[in-house]
Amino acid sequence: MRLKELIPCEYDIEINKITDDSRTKGAGILFVAVKGLTVDGHEYAKSAVENGAVAVICEHEIEGLSVPQIVVKDSQKAMNEILNRFYGAPLGQLTMIGVTGTDGKTTTSEMMFQILNMMGYKTGYIGTNGIRSEHYTQENDYTTPLQEELFTALDGFQEDGCEYVSMEATGERLGTGKMAGVSFDASIFTNLTRDALDIFGTMDKYAEAKCKLMEYTKSTGLCVINADDAYAHLFIKHANAPVLTYGINEKADINAKDIVVEYNHLSFTMTGKLGTYKVESPLSGRFNVYNIMAVVGCLNHFGFEPRDIIRCVGRLKPVEARQTVIDLGQPFKVIVDYAHTANSVKNLVEYIRSTLTDGKIKIVVGAGGSRDLFRRTDMAEYCTKNADYNYFTIEDARFEDPKMLVETMVSTVPEATNYELIVDRDEAITKAIKDAEPGDTILILGKGAERYMMTMGKPVERLNDIERAELVLKEMGFSK
Repeated sequence: MRLKELIPCEYDIEINKITDDSRTKGAGILFVAVKGLTVDGHEYAKSAVENGAVAVICEHEIEGLSVPQIVVKDSQKAMNEILNRFYGAPLGQLTMIGVTGTDGKTTTSEMMFQILNMMGYKTGYIGTNGIRSEHYTQENDYTTPLQEELFTALDGFQEDGCEYVSMEATGERLGTGKMAGVSFDASIFTNLTRDALDIFGTMDKYAEAKCKLMEYTKSTGLCVINADDAYAHLFIKHANAPVLTYGINEKADINAKDIVVEYNHLSFTMTGKLGTYKVESPLSGRFNVYNIMAVVGCLNHFGFEPRDIIRCVGRLKPVEARQTVIDLGQPFKVIVDYAHTANSVKNLVEYIRSTLTDGKIKIVVGAGGSRDLFRRTDMAEYCTKNADYNYFTIEDARFEDPKMLVETMVSTVPEATNYELIVDRDEAITKAIKDAEPGDTILILGKGAERYMMTMGKPVERLNDIERAELVLKEMGFSK
């Protein structure tokens, strides 16, 4: 496309690619100078031009550039608007549903994805479990992709004939402005627990970042908000659209009662503004009561009848790396789950104890490097108090020394003895499984289906936790 077609200006220059990475090389590059948390793209504009940029979008004029500069108020927002035009305006053609919160984003987004497809509406998914629709897949290194990758995905979904997109929106993407200009037809807030404080500093600032999804919701849309969360009032305040609340609290617009949680089965009665319905699902756990109500409330906004949505809820398939049971005939249970915050681990352990086992629970869990220190100590504090034994290891060391990382996990539990530190994650998984006794339940948490580890800032390929657990069990002679 021509530059003047992408943004109001006089320059009739052919644009082949839009990027905020100054290292990108090629012909017809439009470089967008973006201010990030630690890096200011304006300082790299000259490098971008040397690598082939034919024009620069910036927030102030940059001296010494030999190509046209277009000054805008907000580079991040301008980049999204330009990308949207470049890819044929997918935001105006796809119905966008965003999900934010600390825990539950992936499950809720996956539920939405499955149900819409079940009802005959081709839908795309973007989140922790990848980028995909029926005939389109795309590599994804982040829960919420960067701008170029996001619009590439939306373009791919359009080509595949999708009508809806169900996507996870992280606090980091929302808080740094990278979602500015991306409008949503509906948004969901799941919950807020301690996380990402290395980025935001305080829970209030973390909440403010997440609230931006409510601001980015179209006025004709719907903001679906967990009324039981302590920060619900803040999300309601930031809502740019009508609000529908859900919760177990009877004051919510839709709520649940008569909850029965069994292993691989969940039932409850949903009451409130949408009517009264009996809900049954193979996706169990009290936390899924919330996720299901959020999905029902959201989809009803688009004209789907609650009874039809709930019928699909009863046919949901397990979400990848969520309570994935590895059964090769061994006399103990091995379960892989993506839970990676103290709150999500708490929810999972309570569910497993109440429905699956009265035996010992042993946990393999790590902590992310270059992240909030208290997130890792909270994890160790919960696990040492509530699990029978723990194998503390790394999740993604990122830029931290792995040995120091696992040592800081247990720095606030000097009295605890029910753990060991094993830096190598594959070794920790192997030892936990080989140590298991009949009746034990081994929970392998934090990485799920991810096939990489971030070490010194680079992804290192590995078997994911499911594949590693299966390999160890096979080496022990189990098969089924």
